[in-house]
Amino acid sequence: MHQPYVVIHQARPSHQILLHQALNAQGIFNVRLSEGTDACLDAARRPDLLVIDHAMPTRSGLALLARQQQPRALLFVGQPTPRQRNLADEARKRGLWVLAELPWPLSMPRLQQALSALQLGQGRRIQTVMSAPHAQ
Repeated sequence: MHQPYVVIHQARPSHQILLHQALNAQGIFNVRLSEGTDACLDAARRPDLLVIDHAMPTRSGLALLARQQQPRALLFVGQPTPRQRNLADEARKRGLWVLAELPWPLSMPRLQQALSALQLGQGRRIQTVMSAPHAQ
């Protein structure tokens, strides 16, 4: 089975560690941590999944979404701040595949469901259920 290449773009080191450990616990070991995604997105191999902090600054988030080389799917963690644009909604408007939006604390069953969808290529079918704020 294909081992997904995952890049975590998260400014808080404690959240980087938690996300990395959670992905490893799900059997995903090809994971890179990145404060700046330029090198990861400009590499010859594009990421299968880019994990993004929902609360990242809007300007940075929109610049990230406007890049030519996009990952296959996006996974947002945390919650958008009230004064910023919802980057997951912006990504969807641009036709990007938002695999899921997972609030903190991170739900391992929802992460597992998102990763399964990524590996099976069925993410668009379950995206609506997983993106609902009240979904468990």
